[in-house]
Amino acid sequence: VTARTLEVYHVQLLRCPRLSIKAFVKSLCDIQGVPFKPYLQVQFSIAFDLYLDVLSRIHGRVQAALGHDSPNWRLANACPCCLYHVEGEPSMHYQMLGTWDGNNSLKRLVRNKSTENVDGGDVPAPEKSKEFEDTRVAGGDYYLTREEVDAWSKESIKAAFGDQVAVDGEENTCEEQWKNLSKEVTAKMWGVYEETGVFLALCCHSFVLLIANMVRSGELSKYPLPVLDRLLEVIGKDIAMGYDVGCGFGTTVSRSPLGEKAKELGFTSLVGAFHGHAHGRLCQLCHLATYKPDIGIEHLEQCEPCFSESNELASSTRHMSVFHRRQAIARYCYHHDNFEVYSRLSKFLVDNYKQALEIQQTRHALAKTMNDMGIPSTDTFRQWLADEQAYLSSLKKEPLEETLQMEYFKKLVKLDDSEYLSNATREWIQYTPDNISQAFTNADQARRLETQRRHAIKNHDNLKKEVHVLEMQLGIKTRWIPGSAEWERTKQLVSTAKFQRALDKLEGLIIAWLFELTKLNMSRTGYKLRKHIAQALKTRSQAICTAVASYNDAASELGCPQLTWEEVLDYTFLSDFELLRDARRDICSEPWAQPAGCLALNQYHKLVGSEVEITRLNKEIRSLVTYMHEESAYVSLKAEEVRKMDPLLAVQIQKYGWERGRCKDMHILRLNKLARMDGFTGSLTPGRGALYSKIQGMMATETPPSSPNNHDNNKDAPPAEEDPDEEEEELVELVTVLRVCGD
Repeated sequence: VTARTLEVYHVQLLRCPRLSIKAFVKSLCDIQGVPFKPYLQVQFSIAFDLYLDVLSRIHGRVQAALGHDSPNWRLANACPCCLYHVEGEPSMHYQMLGTWDGNNSLKRLVRNKSTENVDGGDVPAPEKSKEFEDTRVAGGDYYLTREEVDAWSKESIKAAFGDQVAVDGEENTCEEQWKNLSKEVTAKMWGVYEETGVFLALCCHSFVLLIANMVRSGELSKYPLPVLDRLLEVIGKDIAMGYDVGCGFGTTVSRSPLGEKAKELGFTSLVGAFHGHAHGRLCQLCHLATYKPDIGIEHLEQCEPCFSESNELASSTRHMSVFHRRQAIARYCYHHDNFEVYSRLSKFLVDNYKQALEIQQTRHALAKTMNDMGIPSTDTFRQWLADEQAYLSSLKKEPLEETLQMEYFKKLVKLDDSEYLSNATREWIQYTPDNISQAFTNADQARRLETQRRHAIKNHDNLKKEVHVLEMQLGIKTRWIPGSAEWERTKQLVSTAKFQRALDKLEGLIIAWLFELTKLNMSRTGYKLRKHIAQALKTRSQAICTAVASYNDAASELGCPQLTWEEVLDYTFLSDFELLRDARRDICSEPWAQPAGCLALNQYHKLVGSEVEITRLNKEIRSLVTYMHEESAYVSLKAEEVRKMDPLLAVQIQKYGWERGRCKDMHILRLNKLARMDGFTGSLTPGRGALYSKIQGMMATETPPSSPNNHDNNKDAPPAEEDPDEEEEELVELVTVLRVCGD
């Protein structure tokens, strides 16, 4: 098998991860005009394995020659916009923005031998893996080892620190909506899988930071905790990460051994804009990126598009060995970073800049809205958020006294009913069992009534004891009677609780209905799944109608406005339901509860975020320009330096430089177009980055010293104008070189 053929398959595999070796070998057989034979697939697989090993060794030598082989170098330099710092750049509140999440598509099946009994007994022997022991380690510094992850398990933390720290956070109001906040769901997974997925961390530009394998479990907190530990160790302070359960994870971090370190380094756990729709309004006010002005307009949802692309790997990695699965995922991530994300990096920056400028154009509209609503200053919006947060915080839990009073009211109602039933059965007491049989022609009916009588009397006595205990706790000396002030007030509280339970059920049905409707219209949803979802939607619609009816019954008891089917379908956010929660206080008159006020509040935060976004983008654009300028110069100088001793290694260094260097002209073209737009306030002039001093040192050793007249006296002179003819000749020469490289 020629190296050229292996290279063709390797490139095609990275572009189309679903392409199998069998399909490629069959296509080769068709081209050569020979029948396919299974041993050809085996031979090609062995050759491709060796080819990847050669590439890995070459890559290691290139990294060593460039000085990129230090521990965690790739992580510290993963993104040129986030992590390539330039002298004199403005300081931001958050040094790096990112996101992380778990993906259960990249599972790997357990490959065990058949179970045999021990010594012919009934006890089965432990299952052993069919795989040959492979001591090779793949993944490089993309992966966290299993030992690093297991060190942050609940058992390991308790063994090391005792009970003074806890991995699990306190009770979270969003736990019912999110499976990866539920301990019962995340603690277990189907036994047929060894690796149940991956936990991935990305920067806000979608460059891969770290990967952790999820092993025989769901998305436990032991996966993001070691990732956070590594990020804090390598990148340092002021990191903000978006997570679909960022609210619960922030509490988990504060209670874990990482709590003090994360607090000192300014780590912030947030909820992304997309997943924020399924969080309660109080959670949104505290953790949603929209209400954090220092974030800009970033949505912190880069994991979902990345998973959509990487899911192509699932079919090929499902039956791989441990080594080959990690190798395939790591090589995919390397290609994803250098050939996909980096090539569209300038487009990402330009699009965000245009979006921020468009938001800036709404400043006058916001000022007009503020004038119409009588809002004196933007400080009012911050006060609205504080008022809404205080109001919703008061609804998190009913006061203990009110809870006891409602329980006392329910017991009194039950006691009254049981007393009526007990009195109704007292006339049976005069009968003995024999007389009962005579009184009732049916002996079974007589015994059943006697049993009911005994149960009614016993239940009445038990309720008397429970009512007495509650009276002692509440300090009630005179028992409430129907119609009294205490009775009516507590009856109102019970009706409120019934109302809120009906609202909870309706809310859950609507959100599930919305998610299923979104999935139904999503691309790549199979026919059978579409039919299944359509049937579920039909059933869900009937359940929603029933829930609306129950809600309206509960609302009528409190005098609250009722809902129609059309109004319910317009509720697309959980925050819409939050305003209906409290029936004891009318908040419709509050400005932050009115539609116009909500729109103005959101527009204000978008406007503030756009200002921060432009400042951040100006910094990132200059970092990218400086990185491209210095990286290309450094790689070229290093290749010339190595060429004297190892010409073949110098060629590989040049090829490594072209992985990202080929996109330089495209990036500069896009950024130049942006610079000509009205409102652009950044600079495309390269600054001095991390490689500047190295480049100067290499140039000083290779370039003969020039006279002072040629260097010192002309260092401030403007650059000479370029001749258009020379530019055209250089372009023709560049095209020729590219064609030769392509051939």
